[in-house]
Parts: sequence; C-alpha cells; structure tokens
Amino acid sequence: MRLTLGHLGAGLMLSALATAGAAAQQVTDWSGFYAGIYAGYALDNVAATSSTTTIPPTPAGGSVISGTIGSNNTRIEGVLGGIGAGYAYQHNQFVLGVDGAVHAGGLGKTRSSTLDLQGTDGVDSYTILNTTDTSINLDWYTTLTGSFGIAFEQDWLFYIKGGAAVANVSSQSDSTLDVSATDPAILPLPFPPGTSTASASSSRLLVGPTVGAGVEKMLNANVSLGAEYAFVGLPDATVPTAGLALFGGGGNLTVPMGFHTVKATLKYHF
Repeated sequence: MRLTLGHLGAGLMLSALATAGAAAQQVTDWSGFYAGIYAGYALDNVAATSSTTTIPPTPAGGSVISGTIGSNNTRIEGVLGGIGAGYAYQHNQFVLGVDGAVHAGGLGKTRSSTLDLQGTDGVDSYTILNTTDTSINLDWYTTLTGSFGIAFEQDWLFYIKGGAAVANVSSQSDSTLDVSATDPAILPLPFPPGTSTASASSSRLLVGPTVGAGVEKMLNANVSLGAEYAFVGLPDATVPTAGLALFGGGGNLTVPMGFHTVKATLKYHF
C-alpha cells in the first residue's frame, strides 16, 4: 500500500486531535458546590495624612496668645479573615460561578484634631487644649459576586469576578476641652477653668460594588489553594463628630471607605 501525502496529512490530523483530546481530559472539572476560608490584607485607597500649624505670638485682648493646630488622619490597613461558599458550572474550559463571603478584621481609620493654645498678659497665664478623636470602624463586610474563569491544564483556574459589597460601619467620636488659668479673669472664653467633654456615635450600612481577579490550583480531588485581589468600592461614610459649643459644636465628617484586598483562599469542593 502506497503512503500518499493525503494519507500522511490525515494521519497527522488524527494524531493532533488525539493529543488535543488527551490534553482536554487533563483539564480539571471545577463544577459543583464549594466552601472556603480566606485570610489576607486590606489597604485604603486614600493615604494617611498628618499636619501641624504653628500659631505665632498674636495679641488677643490684653494678652498674647500662641500655640498649634494639628490633625492626623489614618487609613484602613490591616489583616482580615472570612468564610464563604459558592457554586461553579463548567463548560469545556469555561467556568461560571456565583460566590458569597463574609469578612471581618481590625479594619478602620481615625480622624483626630488638636487645638493647643497658651496665653499670657505678662503676669498671669492660661492654657486651652481641645482634642477631638473620631474612629470609624469597618465591623464586617459581605460580598456577593459572579465570576468567569478559564480552566487550564495541570489543575489551574484563572478568573475575574464582580458584584456587590455590603458593610456595617460604626463610629465613635469624643471631644475634650481642658482649660486652666492662674487668674480666670484673663481667659478669653466663656468657660471657667476645668474639663468639658462631648461624644457622638453612629452605626450604618454601606453598599457598593466590588471587582477582582484570582487564580486557583486544585491540590487534590476536593481541595484547592488560591490567591485573589479585589477592590471593595464602598461609598463615603458620613459620621457625626463630637464638638463643644465654643468651636461650633459637633457636625458631620465625610470619610472615604473604599479599599483594596489581597487574600489567600482555601476551598473544599464537594
């Protein structure tokens, strides 16, 4: 039997199809329900800031006053953990999924301000110190997302995801005014020497989008290990601040609450 080019081409094609079929069989089937645990790190998308302004000696009534005004703003930065579950459906190499997860950690930020004044008329003196500290805490957040992934050989899965995030944000604000004077008559304030305090608190839900991407490796028939990045786009939080009547009393503070996360994932596939 003569071996023609046509026979050779057909043979090569059949060989290629057989090889492709064998490779396709090596792709892991990610279909089914799963549950997982997560651990990672969160970082605010707004940097921390700090500033101090010096008040030079300035005449005020019959005395000279000086001091500083300071502010300090921290950012969301810390570890987080969570649990979740979901379902995946695979067609060929394409994997569609839906996933829900709840996260918590020591996540939050603070806003602090300080007014420190000293005055003297050359004989008597006084000090005025007003501090206001407001903490904004991300108590927990949950996500519900859909995903699209591609399964590769050697048990790898790459995916992108997007959906919604819901978070509970609480705040606590405390303000303290300390006034002292060698002679109260020189105080340029309607307050007598002593300490005054005020406080305010709140708790509310925030809803925003979340998007991300990740990679997983199936370790055996039921367990996979992965890494995931996600941005949680929570809207700004408006929280009440404590304040004393001398300085306008309270008010609201608007704080950005969006943040980035990087997580390790460990999942059990049923």
